[in-house]
Amino acid sequence: MDRQKSLNKAAWVMLGVGFAAYVFSSGRWNIGVTAWIWPFAFLYFSRQTKTTGQFLLLAAAIAAGHVIKWSDILDSGYLPGAVFCLFWSVCWILPFLADKLLAQKLPGAFLSSLIFPAVFVSVECLRARTPLGSLGATAYTQAGFLPLMQLTSLIGSFGLSFLICWFGAVAVTAIQKRPRWKPAAGVCLALLAASICFGCIRLAAFPVGSDNTVRVASIVCPYYEKYEDGTYAEIPTEESLRYFLSEALRAAQGGAKIACWNEEAFSVDDADEPLLLDAAVTFAKEHDMILIVGYETPDTDGSENGEAVNKSILVLPDGSVTEYIKTNLIPLVELPGYVKGSGAVPRVATPQGVISNVICFDDTFIGFIREKANSADVLFVPSWDWSAVKRAHTDLSAFRAVENGFAVVKPSYGGVSAAIDRQGRVIARFDTADAGFDTVQFAEVPVQGIPTVYAKIGGAVDLVFLLSGFAAIALGLAVLRRNKYKTEAAA
Repeated sequence: MDRQKSLNKAAWVMLGVGFAAYVFSSGRWNIGVTAWIWPFAFLYFSRQTKTTGQFLLLAAAIAAGHVIKWSDILDSGYLPGAVFCLFWSVCWILPFLADKLLAQKLPGAFLSSLIFPAVFVSVECLRARTPLGSLGATAYTQAGFLPLMQLTSLIGSFGLSFLICWFGAVAVTAIQKRPRWKPAAGVCLALLAASICFGCIRLAAFPVGSDNTVRVASIVCPYYEKYEDGTYAEIPTEESLRYFLSEALRAAQGGAKIACWNEEAFSVDDADEPLLLDAAVTFAKEHDMILIVGYETPDTDGSENGEAVNKSILVLPDGSVTEYIKTNLIPLVELPGYVKGSGAVPRVATPQGVISNVICFDDTFIGFIREKANSADVLFVPSWDWSAVKRAHTDLSAFRAVENGFAVVKPSYGGVSAAIDRQGRVIARFDTADAGFDTVQFAEVPVQGIPTVYAKIGGAVDLVFLLSGFAAIALGLAVLRRNKYKTEAAA
């Protein structure tokens, strides 16, 4: 290769560092600090590239990293998951391409540093509006960092993603010593410090007390044998009812006032569904409990054109029943094959506060939860996960809690079950792989939600971030055009 077009050692080191950090950011493994490293490292490499081939090495690193950290994401084998991830990874190459084509040509540091994060968050917003949802959003890497998580109660998860990516872009700009890099770095660091201070103040000003709580039982049903073709053994209705009653009794004996089962805890034929409903109503009345039961009804009578129904029922002690059908179905896994719900999310007033429930993949849709459940005090999310997504899915549930100011209870078959308070603090957590598939776990869950800015105006906030990339590119092009005009006029 021509020496003038070769890369220095620092660029190759940054490519390796970025790749390692990217693999351990989100996905199967998540080390929060790595999310602050890979944008910086990859941007440094990208800005050093001098040929298309060199830039394609960056694209290859992003694609390979995506395949590794999300391996078997569809729970249908590594090859289908790898193909899916390769298409998905294209989304994250686009912000680097925009930075490469535009940012380095702009004078000064401030605007040039905004191109990458603005385009990145626009792509993230667009992808979150597709059937893929927001799984894997950069903000979710900060799960557990409570002070920084509180920022999402103001500007949502996309705002936190923007801040993380902007930090990386500013760091590269500072290393390159672009004109006026110090003011850009100062503003970025000031906003980061202010965000952490805001989080600390919010945690102190709105503490989650231990007096106003309800004892909740998260129930994960016994393991059903999984066959090689991906299907699961169905147990007879009689056995399902025995499991239901025995687990409900364990929850009642443990002092629970609310019991929530995992997604599709039972499979009940259409004709036998009334038996499960009657059992749930009777138990709720006798034990003065609220029950959220997730189950599936295969279409045995042809009423649903051969599609199964993934639903839950919320049963109150007075015998009233509210049904919910899963609305956001997982592409290629549940769609087609399952009935799509109407999106009518239950919001039921009880002595334990306003209770809402959705099912599993529903909570990856930020706008859906904000619009449908933001007045709840506790959101129940019966789920069914697998190893590739179980950690990431539970982490994102904590962000739904902070964004909307409610507690989240998530029993997950094959995944990580958790009870999370409105500040994103994990109250209880257990992995089915460790606890077993016949588990009843208890948690004292706060039942008083608080309003948040994001819950009220989040739609407008998300729209700003959605348009930010387009606005940054338009502004950058306008600046280049103006400078070109001035240069030609001076000549």
